[in-house]
Amino acid sequence: MIVKLTKSIALALSLATFATTISTAVNASENTNKSAQEDIERIGVTGSVPLLFYKDEMQSAELDFYEMYNALNDNKKYTIVCRKQTRLGSRIKTRVCHPQYVLDRMAQETQDVLSSGGAYPSLKQIEFAVKDEREESMKHVEKLVKSNPKLLEKLVQLNEKQALYAQKKAQVYPD
Repeated sequence: MIVKLTKSIALALSLATFATTISTAVNASENTNKSAQEDIERIGVTGSVPLLFYKDEMQSAELDFYEMYNALNDNKKYTIVCRKQTRLGSRIKTRVCHPQYVLDRMAQETQDVLSSGGAYPSLKQIEFAVKDEREESMKHVEKLVKSNPKLLEKLVQLNEKQALYAQKKAQVYPD
């Protein structure tokens, strides 16, 4: 009986010593992991989409809308014409889109200037001269958009892309 009691006490003491050794080893391992984690340099990488992507998306949506509008349009003077044009003093071409009635008025004003020798009209002067036609044109566009759901969808997409581009541009250039 004493032998059994001695063995039981020895076993209990060895288990207690073993548990203490494991606990110390686990604590040491956790401390080593914490210090190792603190020593690890972390580098964060965040991706971003360039502003030009949003501008291209907006211009693509604009061209899609104009293409469908021109296909549905039955009045030639309201047709939207897009072309590449260089700015004065530059060789970089940009895309400009105008209704046909604006282009006709530009041609007429330019002919008048060439025959009289006056100053060339600016785009603002032309836009002022066609103000009444612009209102008629907007009513025509509104009528077409209301009668064609696909054209309305293209217009909504265009407005969304324009708003997204304006938002991203304001984030990049917070003036």
